[in-house]
Amino acid sequence: MSCVVIDDKLFNVIYLGICFMLLFAADFTVANMQKTLISSISDERPDFVVEGYTVLGVLYSMFTVTLWMAPSIVAVIGIRSSFLFASVGYTLYIVAFNVEEAWAIYGGAMLCGLGAGILWTAEGKYLVQNSDQRLMARNVGIFWVFFALSTFYGNIYAYFELEGKIYIDKATRHLLIYVLTGISSVSIFMFILLRPAKKDQEIAENELKEGPLTALKKTWAVFTTKDMLILCIMFLYVGMQQAFVTGIYSPCIGFTLQFGTVSKQLVPLSGLCSGVGSLIGGSTQILMSDKISKYKAGRSVAALVGFAAQLLAFSLILLNLPNSSVFGNTNELAIIESSTYIALTCSVLLGLGDSCYNTQIYSLMAEMFPQDSAQSCALYTFTKGILVAASFYCSNSIGLHKQLAILAPSAAVAAAVYCYVDRITVQKTRPQLKIPVNPSEEMIGPA
Repeated sequence: MSCVVIDDKLFNVIYLGICFMLLFAADFTVANMQKTLISSISDERPDFVVEGYTVLGVLYSMFTVTLWMAPSIVAVIGIRSSFLFASVGYTLYIVAFNVEEAWAIYGGAMLCGLGAGILWTAEGKYLVQNSDQRLMARNVGIFWVFFALSTFYGNIYAYFELEGKIYIDKATRHLLIYVLTGISSVSIFMFILLRPAKKDQEIAENELKEGPLTALKKTWAVFTTKDMLILCIMFLYVGMQQAFVTGIYSPCIGFTLQFGTVSKQLVPLSGLCSGVGSLIGGSTQILMSDKISKYKAGRSVAALVGFAAQLLAFSLILLNLPNSSVFGNTNELAIIESSTYIALTCSVLLGLGDSCYNTQIYSLMAEMFPQDSAQSCALYTFTKGILVAASFYCSNSIGLHKQLAILAPSAAVAAAVYCYVDRITVQKTRPQLKIPVNPSEEMIGPA
């Protein structure tokens, strides 16, 4: 028999997930197709000098800089205002692609990066405020399912819109951006209605009295702890793989002309398949969240599943796509005959791995720093943001196969680091935790 108990905190988590689902339904589609869209504009206008990977690099550079200020900004203006400001920045970035001018696209990227730093800091804080130790894994999993669903809607629309198109013409580009802007705008109005967490209401005055300088000092104090410094190695890899999953791999498929007339159509389909992988990962972790939180090695096992999935994906991509596909349209042959099924399977595996890493990192940090949620989340996104930006900048000159040769061993090191820090954290905190005899009573799913 199934038991669903939706209290105020669970409602807040679900509502937040829906807001993010709408916002990123638009953003993910643009990010996934950005290199392809910009390439199409350049084919049409030789004077249009914009590099897709560089735009994403600028975005994440701004993102990482903002993260040092983000905890202070969130503390001063509040969580709901932070979400509202950030969602407007994301929407303006999407609109910039219809201007089709370098200043608009690079300016939009900077606005989006500024908003992203504030958005993810507020998200981590709001999620922690609506969770306790036993329910953290479940709530992160629920949020991640909605977040993963965001890859479906925009990419499904783009898939049918691009059917049979080798070249994306201006009318198609503009219609695509108009639709995505409309979806993103809905999220702005939903963030206005976001309810404050009860915990947030109780400590709001104290946080305001703390001030931005105190918040910055707390961020530095968290960063300089031994376990956080070690865990930063994991964060760096997550940044590398995030850049590859969200902005590099799908364009590589679209630029591989061996796929024929469906090559451009495969770009949004790849993004959709990545979302399927994330959905599988998030859903599985919801169903198994009681076991993950109860058993000492639960988080480490989940992270290792993500590592195995991505390692398999890297191996298959090496065989299936040509080295030059990262740069633009190419007729170069891969090691084996390029297969659509292998390409999309790799998208699923990459999304699955990304989901496992992100959910378990949030869960681990909530246990490591329960009183400094905004600071720990900001440091996580800051550290991985450095490598996301660096990966995009380097993609202008490093071939696909060399990137894979860097990603694979980095994944192994990251997995080992995560397991080490998780074990140390469990040894410090679990003896004091009281795990309920029947934790499934507060779970969504079979009782």
